[in-house]
Amino acid sequence: MNEMNDKSKIFLIYSVVALSCVLILVTTFYIRSQRVLPEQKPYYSEDSQFESLLTLEKDLVLKNQDGEEVKLSELKGKVWAFAQFYATCPMCAKRNSQGLKALYEKFKDIPDFCLVCITVNPEEDGVEQMKSYAEALEADSSNWLFLTGDAESLKDYMVSEMKYDPIKKRSDPEEAATKGALAHNMSIAVYNRDLSMVGRKDLSAARADGDKVYQEVEKSLHQMIDVVLKQK
Repeated sequence: MNEMNDKSKIFLIYSVVALSCVLILVTTFYIRSQRVLPEQKPYYSEDSQFESLLTLEKDLVLKNQDGEEVKLSELKGKVWAFAQFYATCPMCAKRNSQGLKALYEKFKDIPDFCLVCITVNPEEDGVEQMKSYAEALEADSSNWLFLTGDAESLKDYMVSEMKYDPIKKRSDPEEAATKGALAHNMSIAVYNRDLSMVGRKDLSAARADGDKVYQEVEKSLHQMIDVVLKQK
């Protein structure tokens, strides 16, 4: 009889402890659900001033996806985002179909905004490749340009005027298979109405650090463009 009472007491004690733990957990979750989180502050305010990192002094004539001649000087007066790419680059395909496409969908109805992608492989990327790439992304040539041109002039311009590193061929076959045969800059540059670059954001590098980092970098890119668009 005493043994049964002892077992009953032990069972009762464990039951009370278990119930207490459940109540503590429920209370904790309730308090957290009722807590008002502070509103996230924007990365940039409307008064933010962006220092010019470089200004395009010389012009470059290229051809867009419609086979029409385009001068970079014609972008003066617009806010534009720029990215290097080439048609067979697997990393570009991911960045362009996600990061650049999201950027395009957000700002495409703003007349003062334009997206610009210039191939780093003009020897193989002609107007036909630009056209196919643009169609796959449903890009209108009025506000999303895919550009190609004379290989020597184009590559020299990117290095001397836009301050990018020269394009290099990858020597590791495995790396070339996963990242593409040509190593190039994957960042997205933002230019103001005076053809001055005011910032660069690398969504591809952010993606490698996880979804949260990617989302934060993407938000900061969108906010930067928002602010620059409001500055006349």
